[in-house]
Amino acid sequence: MSDTSISRAEPLVEPRASEFTPVTLGVLLACVIGVIVGPTGLVISSFSLFIDPISAELHWDRSHVALLVTWLGLAVALSSPFKGWAVDRWGARALVLPLTALLAVCMACTAWVRADWQLYLLFLLMGLLAPGNIPYARILGGWFNHRRGAAYGLLGLGFGVGGPLALYAGNLCIEAFGWRTTYLIYGLLEGLVALPLLWWLFRERPVVVSASSRRRPTEGSTPRQAWAGITFWLILANLLLGVFAVTGVIIHGVPLLVEKGLTRSDAVDVLSALWLGMIVSQPLLGLALDRYNSPRVALPFALLAVLGMLVLIQAGQHGWLWAAVFLIGLGAGGETGTTQYFLTRYFGLRHFSVIYGSVQPFTFAIAISLGTYVLGVMYDRSGGYGLSSQVLLAAFSVATVLLLGLGRYRYTATGLSNKGATPP
Repeated sequence: MSDTSISRAEPLVEPRASEFTPVTLGVLLACVIGVIVGPTGLVISSFSLFIDPISAELHWDRSHVALLVTWLGLAVALSSPFKGWAVDRWGARALVLPLTALLAVCMACTAWVRADWQLYLLFLLMGLLAPGNIPYARILGGWFNHRRGAAYGLLGLGFGVGGPLALYAGNLCIEAFGWRTTYLIYGLLEGLVALPLLWWLFRERPVVVSASSRRRPTEGSTPRQAWAGITFWLILANLLLGVFAVTGVIIHGVPLLVEKGLTRSDAVDVLSALWLGMIVSQPLLGLALDRYNSPRVALPFALLAVLGMLVLIQAGQHGWLWAAVFLIGLGAGGETGTTQYFLTRYFGLRHFSVIYGSVQPFTFAIAISLGTYVLGVMYDRSGGYGLSSQVLLAAFSVATVLLLGLGRYRYTATGLSNKGATPP
């Protein structure tokens, strides 16, 4: 066998202590910044701030405005399988850099829309261009083995930190310059902050190319094998319900809290507690996943989200509302922050990007796009968020129960088959 015949061999597996190095920390930093200033960190996290100003200027009802996120989510859903295939075929860096550059232009152009169709088109393009978590999860899965849960937890900080930053910065910019200029600023952040960092630090992990290394090829289920088992669908259902509930609170959070009696500024302060909770819980969840070889470690976190939603429904005072939203943030990792890790442990790394890419259409088309629109319709028809809050509570609860159906991991942290595990 020639040396080049193992060009797709498994990445080198290093001791645990060596996994956090200047190189890997640079890759992790680039991933986190990419999430913070990307469509998820900026556009979706702060979208509740734009509902009222867009509605007032364009004379749209609430469900009409929420439809913008629906278009963005549907575009992500349609393009994610191709992005997953492209990452496995050409690498994460080859996909992320051009998409980030085009995203910067697209976000900035939102400042100059003059017709309804132009705004819908730009949100559609944002969804088509958004890299999502696929390349970031894939590249971190290659660099981290024993500390993969911690790495994914720190990646989640991109959303946890980006959320409150987007809320406060977006609120200040909208009040000072208007919603159009705010999107221009978002585009500048994407092009002048995220793109240079990704160009400098975002690197694929070198793979073994010598036959003398005696490394086995990367193991993993094929997409068809993954889709044929119940485990994939349990993970998917847990993610769908969790993302629907968390995104529902994020997208409709400011008007929902204003309905509870808060001012707009106070609502922004309270909603920022959700991301504070995520900042606290995501690294803890990642460490727990690395420490305990069981998916059940996510259960306590998920139960906190259920408790938080119960308190939010009943609360009427500022302090209790803050505590409720904080609990939802603490529990969000158990509902949504485990998917990438679970997929690597149940299906391996060999076809991870394609399998993870197949999850995204369901997540964005159903949980984010349709879910956000349905919550807006519920508000328009009932005149309040009472029914929507009950639906969100039910989603959190069922997502938590689904975690109980997950069995023993099929693959080890290093990507090798875990003999004796039940097929997924």
